[in-house]
Amino acid sequence: DRDLGIGEAATKDDLFALFGNHAAEARSLYDPTGQQTLDELKQQVLADKTLVEPSRHLADELIRAGQPTWWYRFSYVAEALRNDPMWKGTPHGFEIPYTLGIPDALVKDKVTPADWAMATLASEYWLEFARRGDPNSGSRPKWPHHDPFADRVMDFGNDGATVGADPLKPRLDLWQRYWQEKE
Repeated sequence: DRDLGIGEAATKDDLFALFGNHAAEARSLYDPTGQQTLDELKQQVLADKTLVEPSRHLADELIRAGQPTWWYRFSYVAEALRNDPMWKGTPHGFEIPYTLGIPDALVKDKVTPADWAMATLASEYWLEFARRGDPNSGSRPKWPHHDPFADRVMDFGNDGATVGADPLKPRLDLWQRYWQEKE
């Protein structure tokens, strides 16, 4: 990552120094207890920089252009992987087998009824969106339009689909400020 030098950071101090004037804030948001490893922090910083905040920014811009937009986060982890120390959250693109109704593509014969339930739920939203241009129908939790001024995100998580405050909002807001200062 040449723009921020994430891969070159040899220590936590190096990593947070890359945020310039926002170094102390970045440390307080990414590693408030000081318990994160450097590798964990690099992964979180890189994910926010390259995937999470850019997707939120795109959703914001689509709303500003007058397009109906639904923003989400997929944090569901297959039950067979939840206690595996190699899995620290949900990787990019992990929702695709669920939205296509094929969670067994990921964990083969270890797929559980809960995994199938998430696949059914996610695929129903995606199918409804493809049919009508709106993911909402039936008795599923309502997925609200994205609102750049509301602190909410639809999360497809281990407890189902829920709308709530975005726990990453402070970190994503930091990225917005960082990029605005670079312009």
